[in-house]
Amino acid sequence: MEDNLNRFIVPNIAGPARLVPLAALVDEDFGLAALRQAAQRGRLKAVQGSDGIWRSSRKSVEAYRVSKHRRPAVRG
Repeated sequence: MEDNLNRFIVPNIAGPARLVPLAALVDEDFGLAALRQAAQRGRLKAVQGSDGIWRSSRKSVEAYRVSKHRRPAVRG
């Protein structure tokens, strides 16, 4: 039941900039493990609460999605 709550209800209630558990931001492109790894590496703007749960926003996931497919500039 908690999985359904996180996947369907929480994202619809929370706005695009509101912090929600990463489990609520899982979609067909990014699973929970991928989002958690991106957060731990600093690629996804997220915070880890004192309870150990990572939280981010839909807006941050969209920014990560755009930056993930961007190639770095070639130096030379």
